[in-house]
Amino acid sequence: MVNSIFSKLSKILVLMTGLILSVQAMVALTASVDRTHLAGYETLELTLRTDSDTSAAPDLSPLENDFDILGTRQSRQIRIINGRNESWRDWVVTLSPKKSGRLLIPSLQLDGMTSKAIRLEVSDTPTEQKAGPGGIDPVFIRTEVSDEKPYVQQEVILTLKIYYRVQLYDDRRLSPLNIDGAIVQQLGETRNYETVLDGTRYGVFELNFSIHPQKPGSVDIPGLTFSATMPDDRRDSFGSIFSMSGKPVAARSAEITLNVRPQPESFKGSVWLPARKLTLTDGWSAPLDKIKVGDAITRTIVVEAEGLTGVQLPAVTMPKLDGVSAYTDKSTSDDKATDSGVIGSRIEAIALIPTRPGKIELPPVQYQWFDTDAQTEKVATIPAKTITVHPSENPEVLTTTPEIPVQTTEKTEETVCPPAIANITTQRPFWLWPSLSALFGLLWLITLLVLWRCRSSQKPAVESSDIPKSQGFSEKEAWQEFESACNTEDLNQIRGCFVKWVQTLSGNSRLTTMDRCLKKLNSDPLVTSFNRLEANLYSGHEQKLDTKALISLCKQLRKEQKNGESSHQNGLNSLYPD
Repeated sequence: MVNSIFSKLSKILVLMTGLILSVQAMVALTASVDRTHLAGYETLELTLRTDSDTSAAPDLSPLENDFDILGTRQSRQIRIINGRNESWRDWVVTLSPKKSGRLLIPSLQLDGMTSKAIRLEVSDTPTEQKAGPGGIDPVFIRTEVSDEKPYVQQEVILTLKIYYRVQLYDDRRLSPLNIDGAIVQQLGETRNYETVLDGTRYGVFELNFSIHPQKPGSVDIPGLTFSATMPDDRRDSFGSIFSMSGKPVAARSAEITLNVRPQPESFKGSVWLPARKLTLTDGWSAPLDKIKVGDAITRTIVVEAEGLTGVQLPAVTMPKLDGVSAYTDKSTSDDKATDSGVIGSRIEAIALIPTRPGKIELPPVQYQWFDTDAQTEKVATIPAKTITVHPSENPEVLTTTPEIPVQTTEKTEETVCPPAIANITTQRPFWLWPSLSALFGLLWLITLLVLWRCRSSQKPAVESSDIPKSQGFSEKEAWQEFESACNTEDLNQIRGCFVKWVQTLSGNSRLTTMDRCLKKLNSDPLVTSFNRLEANLYSGHEQKLDTKALISLCKQLRKEQKNGESSHQNGLNSLYPD
């Protein structure tokens, strides 16, 4: 009796075990490939299949060690045979091997299920040097760098050429270039041309990259994978006309290691600047032989470097000058990408106001940098200049002007390369320019409010105007405001109304600065008047300004502009467009 009971229990356990195993088999995860032997330039398709009704996706990260994942697609199928339903879900992954030899597709995980590993054999196909009529690679890549032993922050140019001797469809793709410890940017657009190698004609895609290593030591440039689809020779005879069928093809570039050298100890500059070429130039807003005490003149200094970005260039340091008050305007930087590399520039404007007559010595401006071609330290220099300052024609002009603190403004947005850090000394107090800015803003708001109230109280104008009402005030209204400001002798209001009047007079809204407006009218007496006005504003000392003479001069210029007459030329090149 006992044996009979144990026999029945054993049968039940065996039956339950079989049911459990069959259920597990139904929800198993299987892996298969379209072939296990392939060439290095070929791709293969890995298919993962499960009967489980799951919304999860398989973890493909283990494949990234030996393969590039070129694409994935998913499908779900249902089949009914003799009233029995069957369904499964497939994930098809297109893979490109990163190296030749025996490779392993590892076990993959999906929702607690595990697939079996698959072994592959990737043949050692001809390398890029052997590719040609005797080789079998339809696509291969050649890479080269401008310098394998650069200095830290020195620009390295990576040139990548993709050669192909078969037709390629428009699904071409290149993996992104990411380098740890370096900043990368592509130079220009991809070039496409043809060439001949060993008697065989190839199409070429050429790309250039700018690489700035940010730390000394070994920096690895990884291999890049190019993938596309080429026509399938096995298709039917009408496939070339009526079909777009094809097979994937891929190529991978060789890895390159840069041995980055640190900054040489012999370099004496305060900021490390490795460049192929660096120039330093300057320009002036007015002739140096006509400067008078109290005149405001702008000096523009331009630094241009091949192989560095604009934000890597530090500010130009100017020593304190005897007899001249100086303040700096907002500096600007710019980058230009060329096939030979990045050309960065930095532009600084410095306003100078002489405070005494006589000869004033401007010391040389120097910029230390490292020539990466000659492997030597160099100094770019603007030679010293001597300017002769004439006495002011206005006896009320002060012989000394309080110095205006140097202000430096830099962008804080994310840049292509981290800026080199320079020690810049600023002077106190900091309250002057913020106070002036707030005062100008308040006066401008008051002016706008007065103009709005005046316009709202007027009837629609019937006079014709050179500028439509939708674009602002008419020239006549702007002139009346300027004339009214001169009569009240409000220097700030005179300055703002003058700019607005010149805008309406010329019909050019881009004339937004005093310099552009003066250049447009092209009058030396007018420049002299406004130089004195600027000096009065910056000195903070109330001085008598002949506003009647200013109105008379502007009336004459207004008449000449309306009659189409041009005033005399002074031979200066414009720093800004009209």
